[in-house]
Amino acid sequence: MPNVMQQLFVMNIEALLKEYAAYRAFHKSDCVINMRIPKAILDKIKELADTQHVPYQSLISSVLYSLANIEENKQ
Repeated sequence: MPNVMQQLFVMNIEALLKEYAAYRAFHKSDCVINMRIPKAILDKIKELADTQHVPYQSLISSVLYSLANIEENKQ
């Protein structure tokens, strides 16, 4: 059985973004995080976001949202 991270990578990025956009329609973002990650990873995330024509921070938020709700998404 694939682990949680593998499940996230298998999911369609466009579907992640749509799901997160629907959530954001009713929930305001009210927290800010600051984290350090390797530049190569951030560059790859920015490339993925560019291919979807979305801000990279929205892509990161959509993945974090899906990760936080992975158990609910299984049902």
